[in-house]
Amino acid sequence: MTRTIPLAAGIVALDTRMAGLDELVAAYLVPGANPAVVETGPATVATNVVAGLESLGISREDVAFLVVSHIHLDHAGGAGDLIRAFPNATLIVHRAGAPHMADPSRLMASAQRVFGPALDTLFGSLAPVPAERLRAVDPGDRVDLGGGRSLEVVDATGHAKHHMALLDSESGALFVGDALGVFMPEAGVLRPATPPPEFDLEAALATLERFRERQPAALYLSHFGPAPAGRDLIAEAEERLVRFAEIVRGAMRETTDLDVLARRLEEGTAPDYAGVRERPDLLAKFETLNAFRSSAAGYLRYFQQHGLAP
Repeated sequence: MTRTIPLAAGIVALDTRMAGLDELVAAYLVPGANPAVVETGPATVATNVVAGLESLGISREDVAFLVVSHIHLDHAGGAGDLIRAFPNATLIVHRAGAPHMADPSRLMASAQRVFGPALDTLFGSLAPVPAERLRAVDPGDRVDLGGGRSLEVVDATGHAKHHMALLDSESGALFVGDALGVFMPEAGVLRPATPPPEFDLEAALATLERFRERQPAALYLSHFGPAPAGRDLIAEAEERLVRFAEIVRGAMRETTDLDVLARRLEEGTAPDYAGVRERPDLLAKFETLNAFRSSAAGYLRYFQQHGLAP
């Protein structure tokens, strides 16, 4: 059975169990006259999402919206399958990402180059979403859930150019996607999510400041769940983004070899993640979500593209 986690104002987190692992990727039900599901997870977990919603009494005909923070496959890869499963649903996606949901061929080709044979088991294949069931949105737009409740689209670029967050008008909670990075509840650790080719450090830091100004009542991460009470996860995310940048840029004074940069990044942050390294189950989850090589590659490309290489 899909695990469900009750949150504020009727919101429920669903553990999609991507790759068969607990607390890896969350989808969120936001109730209303027109209920929304925020994040679909990859195609490999579409049946888990359906089962989780049905366990909450949400029928396939009830779902009005699927909303994805961005089009990376761990967040939106199940959209095509779920659009078919939920006959009345419309997919809400950032305007820059919408064309790839209607025709995912380039997105899937890129993912195949990155993940190779692991693509099928980790993510599956993103099925096209019919154009008439797509709604492209921009920051400032609202998704009307009925009864005065809405989700406001908030600019959250940095992780990707097509990344957005969603602010729930009733709870004040902010669905942040990958903008804060990857949080592992079992270990209590946060790591930036900085993959190539679109990671932009300046934009990512501006997004965190934008979040801080909105003063959200709660932060809900796609990886994974609500930010812990009493911790300023925005400040932690900011500190980690800057420190990761300093480590990678410092290593680039000697080399641009990605293997070396990834190793320096891992070594330079080892004290932060010592508890993860002591547990093979957590380490597997840690590396599935966002390996150091991916993080280093994102910074390398950013520094080179912006003329910031030392």
